Amino acid sequence: MTNVPAWIDDTPIRKFPKLQRNISADVLVVGAGVTGITVAYLLKKAGSKVALIERERVASIDTGHTTAHLTYVTDVGLQQLARNFGKDHAQAAWEAGATAIDEIERIVEQEEIECEFARVPAYLHARVGASSKKEASSLKKEADVAARLGFDAAYLNSAPYFNLPAVRFANQAKFHPRKYLRSLVATIPGSGSHVFEKSAASEFEAKKHRVKVNRNWISFDRVVVATNNPLVGLTGMTAATLLQTKLSLYTSYVLGAQVPTGTIPEALFWDTREPYDYLRIDKRSGFDYVVFGGEDHKTGADHFHSGRLALHRRERRAAIHCDGLLR
Repeated sequence: MTNVPAWIDDTPIRKFPKLQRNISADVLVVGAGVTGITVAYLLKKAGSKVALIERERVASIDTGHTTAHLTYVTDVGLQQLARNFGKDHAQAAWEAGATAIDEIERIVEQEEIECEFARVPAYLHARVGASSKKEASSLKKEADVAARLGFDAAYLNSAPYFNLPAVRFANQAKFHPRKYLRSLVATIPGSGSHVFEKSAASEFEAKKHRVKVNRNWISFDRVVVATNNPLVGLTGMTAATLLQTKLSLYTSYVLGAQVPTGTIPEALFWDTREPYDYLRIDKRSGFDYVVFGGEDHKTGADHFHSGRLALHRRERRAAIHCDGLLR
């Protein structure tokens, strides 16, 4: 058994140089995961000179360890979003995610990227062993709110495979994140744009609009911070500290395994537990590949489970803000 995520194991990405001289760019992008690479790609396409920097290797940390569900369904349910922020804002949040998936699909087609992108249904289903009647009522309400706000959602008495009450969300998606980003990041260098690895941002100078990287300076007009845990950047220390107190990193436990073809429908699944369990199925030659995980908890907390193997850390994001929803 290996503890290397399948994405990293089967998809090497070319190496990029360390920054070793002073340069300037229209836009500095800090962090070369799915957010940073996509932002840098779109900015270069729009005519900007971009410098994309990464402290480790591109697409290797959180993005390299994600389970790569592409869905506009947020962890906070639509009913609760509507109660907290109003229906218009709840609708806008989900529509941003739907637009993000469309954008990824457009890029895949335009750049002719072979990354196993596929539209699949997603199922939010009742917990195994829970009161189906009680959970069915809540799921019906969630489906009703989603449908009224214009999303293709429907309540089902029995989800495929699990045979439990569920909401089916149509036209979600999945892909191979490293294959997607390997092609995308290769289009960024050139014509005044750059990608640098092993190049951490160590010091920002707001007045001069520059950042120190490997004892060199990158000057810029605009900056995009696309790191998992946001840097201070050009923000004041007080504001940055207040933001940090609202953030928590989470660890999840994920297992990948081969199962006979057709055992489980090709789809995305997650349940109503807190924290929830999640599942995705990929069709392979001669078998299906299952990615199953859960038991999320704050990173660093004492949370040992006998018999479970921590295969990789998975970032829990509501959105990737460029703009897709990535579980």
